[in-house]
Amino acid sequence: MIFPYLAITFTTIVAMIINLFFEQKQKKLIKNKFAAKVSPAVMEDLIKNVDSDVMVGHEREITVMFSDMRNFTNISESMPSAKVLIEFLNEYMNPMTEIIVKSGGTVDKFIGDAIMAYWNAPLDVANHPDKAVSAVMDQLHACIPLNIRIKQDPRFTATVKMAEKLGKEPVEIGMGLNTGIAVVGEMGSKGRSDYTAIGDPINLSARLESLCKYYDSKCNISNFTKSRIPETKYILRFLDLVTVKGKSEPIEIWQIIDYEGGQDGHYLFKVSREELQAELNRYNEAIHLYKSANFHEALNIFKELNDNKKKTNKEIYGIYIERCEHYIENPPLNFNGVFKHTTKG
Repeated sequence: MIFPYLAITFTTIVAMIINLFFEQKQKKLIKNKFAAKVSPAVMEDLIKNVDSDVMVGHEREITVMFSDMRNFTNISESMPSAKVLIEFLNEYMNPMTEIIVKSGGTVDKFIGDAIMAYWNAPLDVANHPDKAVSAVMDQLHACIPLNIRIKQDPRFTATVKMAEKLGKEPVEIGMGLNTGIAVVGEMGSKGRSDYTAIGDPINLSARLESLCKYYDSKCNISNFTKSRIPETKYILRFLDLVTVKGKSEPIEIWQIIDYEGGQDGHYLFKVSREELQAELNRYNEAIHLYKSANFHEALNIFKELNDNKKKTNKEIYGIYIERCEHYIENPPLNFNGVFKHTTKG
């Protein structure tokens, strides 16, 4: 009778060893996939919940960020060697990544000088749209001391001189944020795969980033993200009601200018807070007239704003001046204020 009991005991022990082996293998897989993507705290939560099927593809609401370094072609050409170029990118990527991870974000990938990240995956992040916007503002503020360090670094002397000739800072970035339902999980081939996100929210975030140059904005967000953040925390500017390339549903594009109180008393814009607010109030008045198809009155205000030597946006007023003049000459029927972008940026 002892043999059946021994067989049961042996089978149980083998099963426990196999389960332990697969659990350790799953933990190792999670560590390999997320070690450079998330914070140590998130990593610990993932390992504690190793059986949660986090790697399996599923739909999830996330807030997606794309960022891109401006004038990167000029930067690359100004570098004395490929090694120094990589060192320059690392100087930029390190603090940006730290800010994203510290805010609960997941760094999805680096695409040359671009960064893709998202919040609320693989684990839940409360108030993820607000945390994403705050992370973006923190990155823009972090560029200020970063540029000071770069200007003092002898490795990057040629790049600094190039930027000065263009009237730019060595590091300037544009960013796009959007919130929506995406598919997240392990994707790829049998030999090579990664945890990532795909879907319309990602595509739209990339479009918003690419439109930063068009609107002279450092950060564009969609109305889907704007509706989920405390507006009193940030200074915002309505930019446009558009359909972007590849989409038929119109979306609102908003510019996040800065925190309402700046960061440590410092703002990203160069006029006083009162001057900026006066400009925004006048601009909002013109936008209201434009949306109401009062193009003559809107045009007068847009021209007034465009003539302001201290204006905080160099492109937006010219955009609306051109549109108003077009609609005055070609009165539209059933004007709905929607502009169709036929290019990506």
